[in-house]
Amino acid sequence: MRHDTLTFAPEAVHQRAPRALPTLRATLALGCAALALAGCGGGSGSAEPGQPPVTSTLPAPENFENSGALSFAWSATPGATRYELFADLDGPGPQTEVQMGAAQGLSFYSTTQRQFGNLSLARIPDFINATFRLRACNSDGCGAFTAAKALDLPSRISYEFSSGRAPLKSSSGNFDPISQDGLTLVLRGSNGSTSTLLVFTRTAAGQPWQQQAEIPTSAYRIALSADGNTLAASEESKVQIYQRSSGTWSQPTTIASTQTPAACPQPCQIVPDRLALSANGNLLAVTGRFGAAASDSNAVFTYVRTGTTWAAQSHFAPGDSIVGTALALSGDGSTLALNSGAITRSENFTPPHVHIYAQKGVDGWTEQARLPVGIVNFLDIAASRYSAMTLSHDGNTLAVEAQYLPGRLPSEFTIVAADLTCGSKSPWITEPLANGAYSTTPGWHIALFGRDGTTWRRQAVMARDTVAWALAPDGNGLFYGSELFNRRNGAWTCP
Repeated sequence: MRHDTLTFAPEAVHQRAPRALPTLRATLALGCAALALAGCGGGSGSAEPGQPPVTSTLPAPENFENSGALSFAWSATPGATRYELFADLDGPGPQTEVQMGAAQGLSFYSTTQRQFGNLSLARIPDFINATFRLRACNSDGCGAFTAAKALDLPSRISYEFSSGRAPLKSSSGNFDPISQDGLTLVLRGSNGSTSTLLVFTRTAAGQPWQQQAEIPTSAYRIALSADGNTLAASEESKVQIYQRSSGTWSQPTTIASTQTPAACPQPCQIVPDRLALSANGNLLAVTGRFGAAASDSNAVFTYVRTGTTWAAQSHFAPGDSIVGTALALSGDGSTLALNSGAITRSENFTPPHVHIYAQKGVDGWTEQARLPVGIVNFLDIAASRYSAMTLSHDGNTLAVEAQYLPGRLPSEFTIVAADLTCGSKSPWITEPLANGAYSTTPGWHIALFGRDGTTWRRQAVMARDTVAWALAPDGNGLFYGSELFNRRNGAWTCP
């Protein structure tokens, strides 16, 4: 597998170079008891040229799957005492399949009859085109291999609806961004001691990924436009904007912390904790603060791009100390949703609402709705969850991941079992919860709101605890809890 590295200079220099086997940590820990299994060498002979030999009658492990990035799961093979994992880094390409081992941090785990393996020292970008095979071994040798299983990152970080691919979201963190057509992907990486963003592209689904750019940045928040041509990265107190044209990424345009809308009361500055881009990348929303240090307030700013020039547009300050910890921008750039207030670990919190603003040409933005919903913002290490939300491309559908706390919020926030569109996988709590019981399940849910003209109403509540989810670009589908909910004639239906 080859990689294209983009060097930012007056004239971009593209350089192809092979990448060595991974050595850096990209751990996805599995909370299972360790199983005393060790990998072994693949042998020297082979029934097929270049293939490890089959020296045992053990069948191929069943139900082999990629259970999360570089983690794998399969059913236990009777009679096996160990397993071997092999990777072909370029899939159907010319590179030779190699056995994974200590250099890639291979470890095994088990729970009853289910087995797990994890490559804790491997870098996901190095395996982006890889396929994996597994076989069971015992004292007689090793048996047959499973069919090759591709890493298939797009299916791990997004869901493909009929109206386009949508990134998965979760209250425990958003996934790496991918374009709506699934042909541009951004991953975090490193080059020695320098943090980077790696941009990969492919010509069609199922085709191999090629690295298109390597962007040195220590950004802790990133956003990719739906068309894949604009990348926003927050770095310290600024936002760097990268733009792609004819396959080449430009030098970044910097929006400095002090480049804020003129109407924002001074002192006013960007604090880029959250970012959102319109589908074509011409509108950016980013969080900030204004006012004196002792009494400053949170806000959300918008910026508009004309050609390659960015200009501050508007600021939104609903008047609460917790603003913009949940943020969504419609694909067409016409609708902005942000929160004020949130459920926190403090006993005193402001009842959270979503404020929806609509942009009407030269008239600017106007507040269209204020919706009660249980937005969460846990900041400490013990509870690092927060609410995620997203808007459909036309801005007419809003999905919010929230939590219901009986007895802790005003009556307008009440959700009873009858409100759940497709029921709940667990008993729905109705008794008041004690202070501090914020993460108790099954309070987590997705609230779906729809707009008719300028009127918003809640259309559905789906309860599937804390799992990854995605809203279809056209707003008519919700992937949640490994289930697909659809909206037909304005009503949401169960899977």
